[in-house]
Amino acid sequence: MRQACALIGLARASLGLRVPRRVDCERLLEELRPQFDGVELTVGSMPVVRADPRQLETVFRTLIANGVRHRGAEPPRIHVSARPVGRQWLFEVRDNGVGVDPARHHAIFHVFSGAIQLPACRRLVRRHGGRMWVESARGQGATFHFSLPATREVGDA
Repeated sequence: MRQACALIGLARASLGLRVPRRVDCERLLEELRPQFDGVELTVGSMPVVRADPRQLETVFRTLIANGVRHRGAEPPRIHVSARPVGRQWLFEVRDNGVGVDPARHHAIFHVFSGAIQLPACRRLVRRHGGRMWVESARGQGATFHFSLPATREVGDA
């Protein structure tokens, strides 16, 4: 059943971008916080971006859940942050989990790797004009990065 839901999510990610709106990422993450009771979730200063709110929520929820699912012996700690880099926002979702073997960094984003959620997230980010990657080492947690274009006028509707 879980795989079927993930396949549906991947199919939706392929459908394209809905009309982008202003999304306050800090507020979005606060709305997600109750879904991760018992997780030490910290959030740095976050931007307002133009995006499909539901799709951006899916990306954040999936990356946070991934850190919880692949946790080590310690309680899960996840930190979400963003910073401007040129004409983009660079987001980071860092966890203290078991990490990802560097030889598998590229493979985890392929549909047939066994994990459908991460390929769907990468596809959603690409639909928004960004990219996604991971930095990690086995036993040292993982940091998922993704970028989104910065807009000049975030106040427009």
